[in-house]
Amino acid sequence: MQSSSASAANGITTLNMVPLPDSVAIPFVAQYIDEEKHFNATEQMERSATTMLDELHRWAITLETLRQPKES
Repeated sequence: MQSSSASAANGITTLNMVPLPDSVAIPFVAQYIDEEKHFNATEQMERSATTMLDELHRWAITLETLRQPKES
């Protein structure tokens, strides 16, 4: 029997999606929003976001070749 995470991963790959394990944790998000409604991230949040976006960019470049039409 598959675990729920293995089952979810199988469903994602079935849809031709790639799971990215990197994320940005923002506990109690309201405390980071100032009076002008601007979000003020911590250094840790910014590092996490950079890591996540770098990984997303890496996958985007890799998968771009798979999206190219096949030559006859």
